[in-house]
Amino acid sequence: MWTDNETDIDLLGYTVHKDLIKSVVLDDSILPVSIGVFGDWGSGKSSIMKMLQKDFDEDDNVACVYFNGWVFEGYDDAKAALIEGILESLKGNKTLDSSIVDEVRQLKKKVNWLRAGGFFVKNVAAPAAMAYATGGISLLMETNGWFERIKKDGAGILNTPDGEKMLSELSGIIKDNKDEQVSTVAREFRSDFEQLIEKTKLNSLVILIDDLDRCSPDRIIDNLEAIKLFLNVPRTAFVIGADERIVRHAIEYRYKETTNSFESREIKDYNTLVTDYLEKLIQIPYRIPKLSNNDVETYMTLLFSQKNLPTHFVDIVKDFHEFRDLDKHTCYSVLNISKLIEDATCTEKIILAQRIAPLVCQGLKGNPRQIKRFLNSFILRRKLATAAKFTLNDEILAKLMVLEYIRLSRFEELFIMQQKQDGKPIEIEQLEKQAKSGKIENELAIWNDSDTIKWLLMEPSLIGVELMNYFWIARDRLEETMDTSAMLPTVVIELFNKMNSPSSGQNLKNIIEAEVTLLDSNNVDLLYKYVAKKITETPREMSLWDIIQLSIKSNNDTAKKYYKMLFQKVKWDNVNPAVAIDMKGIIAHHPDIAELKSYISNKKIVNALNINKTKMVK
Repeated sequence: MWTDNETDIDLLGYTVHKDLIKSVVLDDSILPVSIGVFGDWGSGKSSIMKMLQKDFDEDDNVACVYFNGWVFEGYDDAKAALIEGILESLKGNKTLDSSIVDEVRQLKKKVNWLRAGGFFVKNVAAPAAMAYATGGISLLMETNGWFERIKKDGAGILNTPDGEKMLSELSGIIKDNKDEQVSTVAREFRSDFEQLIEKTKLNSLVILIDDLDRCSPDRIIDNLEAIKLFLNVPRTAFVIGADERIVRHAIEYRYKETTNSFESREIKDYNTLVTDYLEKLIQIPYRIPKLSNNDVETYMTLLFSQKNLPTHFVDIVKDFHEFRDLDKHTCYSVLNISKLIEDATCTEKIILAQRIAPLVCQGLKGNPRQIKRFLNSFILRRKLATAAKFTLNDEILAKLMVLEYIRLSRFEELFIMQQKQDGKPIEIEQLEKQAKSGKIENELAIWNDSDTIKWLLMEPSLIGVELMNYFWIARDRLEETMDTSAMLPTVVIELFNKMNSPSSGQNLKNIIEAEVTLLDSNNVDLLYKYVAKKITETPREMSLWDIIQLSIKSNNDTAKKYYKMLFQKVKWDNVNPAVAIDMKGIIAHHPDIAELKSYISNKKIVNALNINKTKMVK
């Protein structure tokens, strides 16, 4: 089994990416600079960050600060949290002497001022983002009367001994009159921060900001604006790891939320503004490419070596790096390791990686995290098969698990087929034959999509194969729908947890309308299938019903599909009667699920919900 954590040990050949970013950061002729390390969730961004941190920690001419944006998601002011976290890391940096540490302490005091000012930025400055994006004005906005607004809007927070102290300090440096156009606090902080970096005599201060794409849209923009407004001074370099799609969406979300007139513009102009704003905040985008098939096999070979050949692993990694320095294209395989370690019993322990790699390459589309998750599930299945005294073919097991990952509904259908036919579904022959022609037709047309056709064409063929035992070890996933997060993409699990968290509250509608739309159709299906499964397990849980019913109000067709399924499967005796309050209105306003009216008029359901039948069906 392998942990799903970032690492500074390069098993992906990412040293080349790390070295490129490092060369930019150390080029003082282009500082200050902000670099976006862009890639999907699980693509290896965090590992690149850790590799960079390790290198910079060994360089006395560079101070390196690692900041995880998600850790500070719950803080009252994201900008202040980022600045405070960076200053705290600087204070403990081994490259700085005690005199510099004292200056850091003084700067930290001004964070309180900025934290109070955060109410101003939240309530006033955000609508001017577009003007900034197009070069109109700085985000150091007009501040007429803002001190009074802070006292008013922040009364609940600032009406404390600490808050009163902040206000007292602020009143000494802020001139609250109509002629004052720029925040003195922000200007002074930026100037002091620049002087601090100058006094350190460092070549550069490198700030690594990770997991930004796990934050809410507002927090993403707050962090990026803090970099631009307060911290982007000479000798600084920011390396920001994020999914570019989510950052762009955060910008769109902020624009739509704060500018009513913006939605009337042409969509072309809208996209241009988003791009302009992103380019203002992140000067150099660097996109991590997906792993090639050779990269996937190499990665799997090294993962198996890490677990099965621990005493040789350091030598294997060193050999891999030397190999990759000379050859960026070829697979580093079991053959390479057999030349390094002249022991046949060693290579036998990792040969499995070579056998199943072609299937994983085609199914998981080059995402390192998903490869790890897949392999962990694969190993568990093999162990269960051994415990059950089954003799299974590894390639067939891997092929079935790929289908389970890419098309859960097709996997379930195959399960039902084989269950009715003693483990050998006759439809497989027809499916594989039609797949060779490039199109699945007639009663099997539901299998006719490109990913499923590719899967059908994968070796080995399943014609005539007894599948009963393969599905027996997957039976924990075949009770109604796929359960748990073990094989679900991280993005689906993260979003479900966010939607179902106690703090989601009023934000749930925004999450559904904004973030669910970022998922591809397969992941949307996985998300609502998982929600439906959770509802059948805990039907009294109102938060789960809220997710699916509010999604239907947002006209999500996938949510409607699984809502219909719930009416046939849920145990109504255990459902909270409050669920029915929304149920009637939802069905009335969505003709495509109007047939559910007959279900809620069913006497058993009405009685179970303890609701007057006439009111329900009226």
